[in-house]
Amino acid sequence: MTTALSYEDLLKQNQLLAKEVATRTQAMMALENDIENYQSLVDNARDLIHSVRPDGSFLYVNQAWKNALGYSDKDLPALKLMDIVDESCRDKCRCIFQELIAGDNIDRTETVFVTKDGRKIIVEGQCTTHFQDGKATRMTGFFRDISDRSRNESALRESEMRYRDLFENAHDIIQIVRPDGKLLYVNNSWRQTFGYSEEETKHLSIFDIISPDCQDHCQDTFGKVITEEKTHYINTVFADKSGKKVIIEGNAICKFEDGKPLYTQCIFRDITEKKKMEEELIKAQKLESVGVFAGGIAHDFNNLLQAIIGNISLAKMYINPQDKAYERLERTEKASMLAKNLTQQLLTFSKGGEPIKTVTSISEILEEATSFSLRGTKVKCQFQLAKDLLPVEVDKGQLSQVAQNLAINANQAMPNGGLLTIKAVNTTISSHNVFNLPAGNYIKITFKDQGSGISTEHLSKIFDPYFSSKETGSGLGLAISYSIINNHGGLITVDSAPGQGATFTIFLPAAKKRTLSEKKSADNPAPKKGHFLLLDDEEIVRDVLREMLIVLGCEADEAADGSQAIALYTKAFKKGTPYSGVIMDLTIPGGMGGKETLAKLKEIDPEVKAIVSSGYANDPIMANFREHGFCGVIPKPYKVEDLSKTLNSLFPHE
Repeated sequence: MTTALSYEDLLKQNQLLAKEVATRTQAMMALENDIENYQSLVDNARDLIHSVRPDGSFLYVNQAWKNALGYSDKDLPALKLMDIVDESCRDKCRCIFQELIAGDNIDRTETVFVTKDGRKIIVEGQCTTHFQDGKATRMTGFFRDISDRSRNESALRESEMRYRDLFENAHDIIQIVRPDGKLLYVNNSWRQTFGYSEEETKHLSIFDIISPDCQDHCQDTFGKVITEEKTHYINTVFADKSGKKVIIEGNAICKFEDGKPLYTQCIFRDITEKKKMEEELIKAQKLESVGVFAGGIAHDFNNLLQAIIGNISLAKMYINPQDKAYERLERTEKASMLAKNLTQQLLTFSKGGEPIKTVTSISEILEEATSFSLRGTKVKCQFQLAKDLLPVEVDKGQLSQVAQNLAINANQAMPNGGLLTIKAVNTTISSHNVFNLPAGNYIKITFKDQGSGISTEHLSKIFDPYFSSKETGSGLGLAISYSIINNHGGLITVDSAPGQGATFTIFLPAAKKRTLSEKKSADNPAPKKGHFLLLDDEEIVRDVLREMLIVLGCEADEAADGSQAIALYTKAFKKGTPYSGVIMDLTIPGGMGGKETLAKLKEIDPEVKAIVSSGYANDPIMANFREHGFCGVIPKPYKVEDLSKTLNSLFPHE
């Protein structure tokens, strides 16, 4: 039986129901307000947010997503996830999508989206999956556009790569060094210069590569670099892995933080070769100066020798050849003739003196010059000279220099004595020979010593100017010899090995003429007649030359300068008693020399016969006298026999 509710009870129930409805309504309104707030928060988020069904269709995208990719709400129904993924990333995204469906969370993945208008944006994001009854219902992704950051990072990496390439491939030597001297980093040029591998440099200190004689200097310099905030100029000597010195120059600067040194940056250049070139240039300049100076000495010295040798040759004419005094005079004469080669050593190399050639036998030159150079030494000389040697057309003085230089070189290679064997034979060189010499007949000359030999390292430099592996010597002898042989159209080579001595081989062209110059004779020169004009600034030279001419049966007038010679020649020519010839010095200090004087004389008498005579044996006029209008040449110093031969060849009927 149902009990009827009283009015009061009904009223209470209605009040409770109304209160519950009000509470629920208020809760619903609060929930709707929260949903609206969260919706607004998502829509207004700066990140790109989307929810995607398992088939890839979109459930939801926020406003930032639509703004970034350019799609509207109308576009979404027909759009799938892979439509906004760049082709380069689709395989990766498909894998990620499958992982999400399997329940994995993806954090901080990077991919590339494609906007509606085809632009590409790089995004980084995280994705989660929502499940219902164990099945994936949607995947939500939160993405941030990192295109600018990615571009900046890419630009930074590219810049770093460029600077690393620049650093690594720079021709300069670059090193970064800790304050304690340990190497932090070195570039490829550094490793190539000093011969260390990249691994080896990790265990090196800057002080390990400093040359021992520069340690103190470099210690002081490094101390200043790590304490002073300024760029320091560095010029010092390092040593490579093998101990070879490397001269460097450059700058070093230290980086500081809170007043403490962090590391030093050093950029150097290897100036070893530059220094060598500078030294060679200085040597060349000195040599040129010495050459000019020696030229003057040669002229004056040869004038003195002319007086000495001329008077000796005249004195010999008044002494019996069997007399002991005659032998002494002859030895003095030979020594005096060899003495002129002392100045020719520098002249030949520094000025490239052209050879004044005569047809002669090489045997006499080799024997006289070599014996003279080795006199008083412990070296014994053995000659093996073929008796049928072909004549050569050479400058006797210059070839004597070559023989002397090779003999001196052998003596220096055998300080305790030994045997120098000199051979000479005829040989024929065919076309396309390994020596690159013209085909023809040659004299092959070898100088073989028993010295310590030449190392492979030095062998290629043996003919370089100033190169010498000996404590004594200027390094010019072999360079001069090379120059002389080359100027004679020949070749000089060397073959050697440590402990096996050295063999110098010379190929000298045989003379095309087969007539040798007249050999010396103890007999007095045959008298002849003629009237000659002498032009020379040195009275002692004019005096001995006049006496020579008188002995030869000639007359002579003297002139101290070109003007006086022209006046005398003009007077004789106008009188109808012209001179038979003129013997002229090339250089007249403060006056007109032979070349200028001859030009004036040819205006007076185009048929004038002039003989050039000078102590400047390397002057081009001496070697090419005919090109300058002279009919003969006779280098100072010369003997009365030499003068007689020259006059006989030019004035046979006088």
